Amino acid sequence: MMPPFMEITKTLAEFVHETRFKDMPEPVIQKAKECFLDWLGVTLAGTTDPAAAVIIHYCQSFGGRPEAGIIGSDIRTDCASASLANGVIGHALDFDDYHDETVIHASAACVPAILAVAERNSLSGQDLLEAMVLGIDVCIRIGLGLGDYHYQRGWHTTATAGTFGATAGVAKLLNLDVGQIINAFGICGTQASGLRQVFGTMCKPFHAGKVSLEGVMSGFLAQGGFTSSKSIIEGELGLFEVLTENANEGIVLDRLGAHWYVMDLSIKPYPT
Repeated sequence: MMPPFMEITKTLAEFVHETRFKDMPEPVIQKAKECFLDWLGVTLAGTTDPAAAVIIHYCQSFGGRPEAGIIGSDIRTDCASASLANGVIGHALDFDDYHDETVIHASAACVPAILAVAERNSLSGQDLLEAMVLGIDVCIRIGLGLGDYHYQRGWHTTATAGTFGATAGVAKLLNLDVGQIINAFGICGTQASGLRQVFGTMCKPFHAGKVSLEGVMSGFLAQGGFTSSKSIIEGELGLFEVLTENANEGIVLDRLGAHWYVMDLSIKPYPT
């Protein structure tokens, strides 16, 4: 178990709450724009994948309120369903950006949830970019903390650390306070799952849709007063203790607010 002074969950929640668009350097914003455009193009291409038809039919069958759009169609549904569908479609071709060291597909995990909530609440492009940069930063930091053992053991880091990124972005858009963000992290953290055994099937892109949906659900539940663990990352039975071996706790908070991990994302020239 980690020493009690290292309150990772609380510190990340404070970072998400306090950081503003004006605190982000121009190159960081520019890279986020490039990643968003890349994700959008890959998602449009992903609409031709068989998984897209299945997930769209699934969402349509429940008939959600027309709050947000499904990319590449004229379908509008509730923001949770839109985030699920766009998450699956955006990762269907495995052509989206990723972080080399953690192998996290950060935009695929974060953008669908953020876009759906921003659309639902009629927020600005600046709001979207602010949330995107924060979400990507949080999920990469947690992925680095989980380390390579986590991935080699069979966990899909996009599906585990990614849920924290989607949740951080949604929490920012909903203007949650620190306590609510801590609860949102607890809500998403207990859902953190996804096995590499499913690679090569439609369940790999499902992971990106899953974490996007979890981000929306966690943010709105926390806003409504739903509670969870206050130390889901560093707790005795928390994420780092259960899902990895010898977690690198220090790297999670290292250069927080000074180094922006969106700058480390690689954009693929080929879907391999």
